[in-house]
Amino acid sequence: MSIAVGILLAVAGIVMLVVGSVLFVVFRIALRGFDRSLQSEIASQGREQVETLAMRISNPLVRRLVLTHLVTTGGTIAVSMVRSAIQSRMQTFMLLALAGAIVLVGAFPIAGMLR
Repeated sequence: MSIAVGILLAVAGIVMLVVGSVLFVVFRIALRGFDRSLQSEIASQGREQVETLAMRISNPLVRRLVLTHLVTTGGTIAVSMVRSAIQSRMQTFMLLALAGAIVLVGAFPIAGMLR
């Protein structure tokens, strides 16, 4: 019975390790692509869109405040939020891979293979 439990835990650990590692790599590639897109025209187009939307504000005082303060920081905040979200997912999947490795190693004593 303990051998079956150990084998099931080992399989679960391998699955967690593989899924966590693959998704960590996927999000790492996504972060690299995001960083490259920031260096291209995409970032400047996003700022122009925010500026265009800010120009639609009817109140001149509010429009001026939004243009002077939020348009320049709006892009920075959006970039920061996206980078944080991607890095958070990377950390989550790295921890999943680590937990899978721990479960895999822990399966050996349960199965009685280390006597």
